[in-house]
Amino acid sequence: MASLKLILTADSGGAGRWEFECPRTVLIGRDEKADVIPPPEEKNIQSLSAYHAVIELGGEQAVIRDLGSLNGTWVNGHLTGERDDDPRHESGVPVYGPGAALADGDILNLGELVFRVSILDEADVEASSAAGQQASQRCPGCGMMLQPREISKYPDSLCKKCRSNPVSALKLLQAGLSRRIKALDSLKGLRIARLLGRGATSAVFLAVRKNSGARLALKVMPPLVSDNDWARKSFLREAAIGRALKHPNVVRIYDFGFYGGAYFFLMEYCPGGTSEEYRTREGGFLTPEEALKIVIPALDGLGYLHNVKLATVGVHDPEAPEAVGLVHRDLKPANIFLGGENSLVPKIADIGVGKFYGHGGSCHTRTGSVAGSPATMPRQQAMNFKYAGPEVDVWAAAASLFKLVTGEYPREFPSARDPWQVVMKDKPRQVRQL
Repeated sequence: MASLKLILTADSGGAGRWEFECPRTVLIGRDEKADVIPPPEEKNIQSLSAYHAVIELGGEQAVIRDLGSLNGTWVNGHLTGERDDDPRHESGVPVYGPGAALADGDILNLGELVFRVSILDEADVEASSAAGQQASQRCPGCGMMLQPREISKYPDSLCKKCRSNPVSALKLLQAGLSRRIKALDSLKGLRIARLLGRGATSAVFLAVRKNSGARLALKVMPPLVSDNDWARKSFLREAAIGRALKHPNVVRIYDFGFYGGAYFFLMEYCPGGTSEEYRTREGGFLTPEEALKIVIPALDGLGYLHNVKLATVGVHDPEAPEAVGLVHRDLKPANIFLGGENSLVPKIADIGVGKFYGHGGSCHTRTGSVAGSPATMPRQQAMNFKYAGPEVDVWAAAASLFKLVTGEYPREFPSARDPWQVVMKDKPRQVRQL
């Protein structure tokens, strides 16, 4: 593994690119002895400690450890270490934290500085050398030279390895922004602070307006996902509908766009996270009073969705030109966020599988398909997903209330059983059983 290579690229809040080969210890900080030092004129450099963090690049992995920094070391939004009350930290004496293993595509937050990580093994290095003889274009995700077959009609493209990575998709969008691509104008003046969450098809980042300090959430879908026509249309449909929806209990979407196969939309940031995360933070379950403070406002949001007019959101459905009412079809605690003042305002999010139900219009449902979450799904929705009405959202809201107060869903889902069979055959438990 002698060819293992680490590449650190300043993503926002700084500038620079650094490459290291193993075995190597890489010191990051403001001290002149550091291996990674942002330019001294960079205004955010003061948020970096003199001895901030160290990366140990060995034969099999790279591990980052905080050295007792003032502002902490974050990997993909998770804190790995920061300064405590030990006076040694003030004098710059390294104090090693537990550390975190790094992977290709990770994002590091060191104070206000953001770095993206590329880790290349021997095969990657050899492939890069061969590709360099045939192509002149680099992948924005990992910096490797692209193979001719990987270069698209866009000025920037991701390599095969990076096409499924939402973090790499963000780098692709940033590369397009540097080229002043008009479709990316809504991303101007944004600083990416950290990764908020990552799912099967997308990732969400915290973005900050440099001129005002306003915080937004940036949702990014990578090219490999957008290659799927249904997934791409679901993503864009959610963005288009969400931008028109305006209710205090529905997450606002402000703008959306795409470049090089990567799709994004900017939406309201909810600092309280999801109600599911809140339940976990509170010890696993909430009191009925606490849970109702979340679910009742969410019902207000559902009432708005169930009565909004199709024309209001600018969606054309030839099957139901006068349809009224949007059914969410995937309501659950993880889709009820806490935003607004003091992070206490419940807000419904993720309407990608929602549909207008008036006149039987599906708007965006494949025949025979079932989407959503079995844990909060009533039996009639699983039986007839395409024509599900508002009542399935009300059932899901009740199932969400059940989860918040008990820590469990109404039905049990043993790992040995098909969850859809559980929905079709098993009756929900009574809350008193738990």
